[in-house]
Formats: sequence, structure tokens, C-alpha cells
Amino acid sequence: MEIYNDVLSAINLELTNGEAKPSRVQSLSNLAYDNLVRYPNELETKTMILQNPLRITKKGRDYLQDYDRIKAFMSEMGLKYLYTSGNEIYET
Repeated sequence: MEIYNDVLSAINLELTNGEAKPSRVQSLSNLAYDNLVRYPNELETKTMILQNPLRITKKGRDYLQDYDRIKAFMSEMGLKYLYTSGNEIYET
């Protein structure tokens, strides 16, 4: 769940800065090359991204919003299930 969020957030951030390039997405989401291939393929299968050209779909944006809501709820409840390093890819 967190890796999907990292990849989607990286793509979303790169799109606001221009074109999303796989190497930048890999760097921003801290993925090894083999995972860079795996996770975008999974996200495309789930129709959260399109890979050619690399962009996020409405379903992917909805996932990011839902993830943020769940993360905020867990924080309000004092639960620390989701990893939060302070080095997040995007601002919430």
C-alpha cells in the first residue's frame, strides 16, 4: 500500500513539474530497478497509471486522496501503523 502511494506520488509530482520520467520516479520513490518495472506494471493493471506516456489516472489520484485520509485518521487516533519518515514525496 505504501509503495503504491510512493510510486503514484512520485508520478504525480513529476507531472506537475513536466513530464514523468521513469528514472525520476525511481529516484523519488526509492525503488530498485527490478521494482521500478514491477510496481508500475501492477499499477497499470489496476488502471491507476498509464505507462506510455507515464501518467496517473483518476483512479490513481483517488487512491492518493484515500491514502491521505486513512493516514490522517490513523494519526488522529494515535496509531502508528503507517510508516512516516518525514521524508515524504509530496506535501499533504
